Amino acid sequence: MMKIILPERRLLKKTAAVDYYDWYYMFPIGMVMRYRLKKIVQLMGDETYQNLLELGTGSGIFLPELSRHCKNLFAIDIHGMSDHMQDLFHAYKLRNCELSTQSIEYTNFPDNFFDAIVAASVLEFLEDLDKAVNEIRRILKKDGVFITICPMESRFLDYLISLYSLRPPGEEFGESRKYVTTTLEENFEVLVKGYMMPLVGKYYPLYTHYKLKNANP
Repeated sequence: MMKIILPERRLLKKTAAVDYYDWYYMFPIGMVMRYRLKKIVQLMGDETYQNLLELGTGSGIFLPELSRHCKNLFAIDIHGMSDHMQDLFHAYKLRNCELSTQSIEYTNFPDNFFDAIVAASVLEFLEDLDKAVNEIRRILKKDGVFITICPMESRFLDYLISLYSLRPPGEEFGESRKYVTTTLEENFEVLVKGYMMPLVGKYYPLYTHYKLKNANP
């Protein structure tokens, strides 16, 4: 069983209404939450990336693990609540991470800068997915990879989420889950595509994961 670094809960802080970092430490939903991060790490493989970007970093829960897979780690989110992360960085000796408050749709990174970009359950919350995809393609190197995992429409997943969030998933995701996979496949070359619970996930998906690269212009 793959193990990843999961920070001490006391070092994290809720940064937005949909930042459910505390779910990682609850049973059984914690198993689903940790699965997402483990799948991204698995798709990154054994490579050490020069420049790695996390989109929608939230509380920073994934940063200690991601720092092990790159030389330079960058993380962005639209919130500016990152003061608590200094304690997180100190506890896990993160010296290669740069945080900034930015929207995924518009960033200040140079063209063709990142060797890898990762996003765990982020795309479904964006107001303009097309703009975000164009921006990801702009800042991703031609031979770089974009690795993401997204929730699908599922009665089981919806029930589980609403049980913990105390509101219907539609209030959080809107209609985005219906077209996020289509948008990704139209704009990137698919290297790997898979599903949570692979035997039945193709027909009754909970989460769909991708390893993508820039499609030919």
